[in-house]
Amino acid sequence: MLISNVCGVAFAEDSLLSKLQQDKSHHTESGFTNPYLDLEPSVVAFLKTRYFGDLSWPDEPVNYRKFWQKADLQKIDNPSEKPQATLIGHSTVLLQYQGLNILTDPIFSERAFPVQFAGPKRYTPVAIKLEDLPEIDLVVISHNHYDHLDKDTVKALGDKPLWLVPLGLKSWFTSLGIDNVQELDWWSEYRFKGLTLQFQPNQHWSRRGLFDTNKSLWGAWAFIWPDFTAWFGGDTGYNDVQFKQIGQVLGEVDLAMIPIGAYQPRWFMKYQHINPDEAVKIFQDINAKSAFGIHWNTFVLTAEAIDQPPVDLKKALVKNNLSVDSFRAMPLGETYQSN
Repeated sequence: MLISNVCGVAFAEDSLLSKLQQDKSHHTESGFTNPYLDLEPSVVAFLKTRYFGDLSWPDEPVNYRKFWQKADLQKIDNPSEKPQATLIGHSTVLLQYQGLNILTDPIFSERAFPVQFAGPKRYTPVAIKLEDLPEIDLVVISHNHYDHLDKDTVKALGDKPLWLVPLGLKSWFTSLGIDNVQELDWWSEYRFKGLTLQFQPNQHWSRRGLFDTNKSLWGAWAFIWPDFTAWFGGDTGYNDVQFKQIGQVLGEVDLAMIPIGAYQPRWFMKYQHINPDEAVKIFQDINAKSAFGIHWNTFVLTAEAIDQPPVDLKKALVKNNLSVDSFRAMPLGETYQSN
């Protein structure tokens, strides 16, 4: 945790974090819940709208490259002394700083589905091949949905990196023979080679099968070095409590990775997926200095046009009198480098 130089503020932050760590309102007898979500829409109603209503989903684009490029292997293999982050695809980011190579929610498979002959198919390739990655030290997982937790990718990365996962997910990894795993609850911390990782709340859910809904937790991750803080939002809806708390605890975020895609239709998606307007609210709530969008431009998951997120993000920034350069819809494959 970053501590203010002002003793009174430091004590206040410590007090808040201690209080949040003791709060277990997200725990239930059978798993986990969202403490600030009163209503969850009907999945059946959504499926009826999806397959029998008049709402159309965009087609998978052919050779869509407007917001895609091959990753710069020279930058990745020879990172500068400053923090850098490469957007590989969907919510997969390679974060590099202080000699560490960190992956978020890695998915390198062609489909985000239990099998590879059906389900949402990648329309933009990964910006860097799995075999071209540098040696990975650490992997964080936000939750267990198939577009964020990919079995084939996990098996390929294996037991060498340390895996940090939400409560309830360790047994899934050990069933694959991967034991280098640590489970964390909301607001728990883990220290690794000079880095403090803090698992933080967001508003989502979990399921991989028919009978395991919300048996494992979900959340966001903060990466806290003495001189740099990054934040990975995972997959989330918006509420006006949790992200403000994150901002209070962290004080300031140098780089935020915030979802900007998969948000239509709002009557269903708003409880679990933010739109760009809400992404900007999170940007402000957590006191971020800069950000780029994740969770877009990879799979057709929802009803908005595939190139709509950058348009809506720019509108939201302008509406809030924020620089359009402060929060970018960065192309897949681009490497953010800290000033």
